[in-house]
Amino acid sequence: MPPEPAAGRPCVVAVLRTVRDRHVAAIEAVDPKVRVVRVTDRTTWREEAPETEVIMGFRPLRDGALGSRHLRWVQALGAGVENLCQDVAGTDIRVTNNHVHGDAIADHVFGFVLTHTRRLWEARDCQAARRWVHDELRGAVLAGRTMGILGLGTIGAQVARRAAAFGMRVVGTARRPRPIPGVERVYPPDEIDAVLRAAAVLVIALPLTPVTRGIVGARELAALPDGAFLVNIGRGGLVDEAALLAALRAGRLGGAGLDVFDTEPLPADSPLWAAPRLIITPHVAGDFPGYLDRVIPLFCENLRRYLGGQPLLNVVDPVLGY
Repeated sequence: MPPEPAAGRPCVVAVLRTVRDRHVAAIEAVDPKVRVVRVTDRTTWREEAPETEVIMGFRPLRDGALGSRHLRWVQALGAGVENLCQDVAGTDIRVTNNHVHGDAIADHVFGFVLTHTRRLWEARDCQAARRWVHDELRGAVLAGRTMGILGLGTIGAQVARRAAAFGMRVVGTARRPRPIPGVERVYPPDEIDAVLRAAAVLVIALPLTPVTRGIVGARELAALPDGAFLVNIGRGGLVDEAALLAALRAGRLGGAGLDVFDTEPLPADSPLWAAPRLIITPHVAGDFPGYLDRVIPLFCENLRRYLGGQPLLNVVDPVLGY
């Protein structure tokens, strides 16, 4: 059942102070009873907006979720909501997420892949050193290679379409196997080894849950073909970072691209910074200018549904974590 809005009082929507005036105006235009309140951060919202019924864009934190008398629904800005689900566990608060950034993340994946296969990071080093080299910088071709994707959801499916356009063979896993454009075969999660054995490029696009935490460790890395390239754009906890570092240092992996880490920001003393053939980006794969311009229309549609007692879009199961 969809959450029921409170009758007889304004519907207070809490957003962060950084949300622009035009976005606030769009939210308040949904219905005359909607009142948007800007709050400082996720630790202050109860004091600054005690009547909050809906949160858009930040986690309420566990104490806030348990102590609020009015909070009924939280709209996350991104797709990953494992921490938010922990905040609302055991309550009637609904959680929804969004999938407006699949194309940006898929582009980022191929930024990693092409930087590696076309040896662009080495070319950049040569440029900085003013060295003109040729044979040493010959890159590989993607066509005919196999990409394995763990997690063929909205984001994984976008990655698959790009891989197919590059002439790659694509296989992957999905919790509910189904035909997916550009994917030759979809395996259930318990057949992950079939994907690993085939993957010259392995892309991890899973949510972080108790089931998926540490899903790629030493055993799984050893199952990849020699010289494979790994990309993680899911969550840092999906990969055993110590095992990944060992595989890179041993030369078993051809390289890796990581946008997410078990601890963020990545500590300055992390050995990953100096790992061979590792490309690091600071959890920016899904971000781009104008991000909220995509999110706000989805949130407004959900707000209309909420006020009208209709089912919400992109509802998350807090028990499953996605």
